[in-house]
Amino acid sequence: MKSLVRVSSVAVCALLAFGVFAMPIAAQKPDAKWTFAIYMCSDNDLDEYGELNNEWLMSVGSTDDVNFVVLWDSSVGPAYLYKIEKDEMVEVTDYEYDGVETNMGDAAVLESFVDFLNDEFPADYLLVDLWDHGDDFRGICFDYDTAGGDALDYLSHQEIGDALSGKKVDVIAADGCGIGIVEAAYEYVYRGVTAEWFVANENYVPLQGFPYDVIAADLVETPSMTPEELSADIVQRYAEMYPKGWLTELAAINLPATIIMVEELWDVTELLGANMKLYKGLITSGRAQATMGWSQYGWEAYVDFPTVFEVIDAALPAGSSVKIQTQELLEAIEEAIPYVGASWPAEVWDPEGISVFFPSSAGSMKHNTLWRGELYMTMQFAQDGWLDFLTAYYKG
Repeated sequence: MKSLVRVSSVAVCALLAFGVFAMPIAAQKPDAKWTFAIYMCSDNDLDEYGELNNEWLMSVGSTDDVNFVVLWDSSVGPAYLYKIEKDEMVEVTDYEYDGVETNMGDAAVLESFVDFLNDEFPADYLLVDLWDHGDDFRGICFDYDTAGGDALDYLSHQEIGDALSGKKVDVIAADGCGIGIVEAAYEYVYRGVTAEWFVANENYVPLQGFPYDVIAADLVETPSMTPEELSADIVQRYAEMYPKGWLTELAAINLPATIIMVEELWDVTELLGANMKLYKGLITSGRAQATMGWSQYGWEAYVDFPTVFEVIDAALPAGSSVKIQTQELLEAIEEAIPYVGASWPAEVWDPEGISVFFPSSAGSMKHNTLWRGELYMTMQFAQDGWLDFLTAYYKG
């Protein structure tokens, strides 16, 4: 039987400072349809938003068909694992990192979390939501208190891929800025992640994060949702939550289709690179038009990936080998990114769901510390072909 502790919604603030009392509950029920789990790292400056999102989940609560589970590491105490019930948080005390000052930037913790979910909260489908600040190809879940380790740690995409490799996970969600990038999706699949869907944002996520109350209510109402349907629902509800005035978007990315998309990309970049003097101006135009609104506010090195090649395709002569290959790439992109949600002013730039690292110059890529160019070289997407393409472009 699981050891748990109940905490009412009005006690969430007190919980952070004073802890909780134990109460036994019934043994785990049979397999649910879904386990919706949040790996919540607010061991930084996001505590109030962690509290808010947990309150949203408590407004719905778990059912026989749906488990809502949160591993929450706050900035004022150790990590605790909770099952979210209606109007209360029930602490799961027999988890190895419950009540422990935990480094959420340690891949071993993420791996332990997923293993525990599959063992103790078995369900037909599992969603794992990585919740915190995000930083494009650098990673997500920045822990400022690592219990005697480094002053700061975070989960790199390589660590996420290795931690989830071969695990039963159906949807990976990233409630953090700038994680909806080709590089992340490709890294996960390359490292053996079998999740079908990746829900992420190619730019900014407002501090309130995902609309967990509405998403939870949808899932409880229709627990028969497939991973694709839940991913699409999250995208839709997110776009509805941030109407006019929010420069943000969200996309559901099909991870297996990402590999096909990247294979098609290499066919195109090989042809472009072989005659870069001819195509450089066209590529420059594509990159310029792919600059999104958020690129003007601190994310200049990342541009909207599909837009680059839509612009290139529009200018290529009909019947040319480059145009044929580019059109095949665009078809693969549509298969890989079927759901995108955005509202004004984001929709003015027509974001299409996934970004790619494309600095304006070689010097910017290598020497601008904000872009961490040396770190970018470690990404598998970069090694497998994108760096070759960028090098040819800058030299061209």
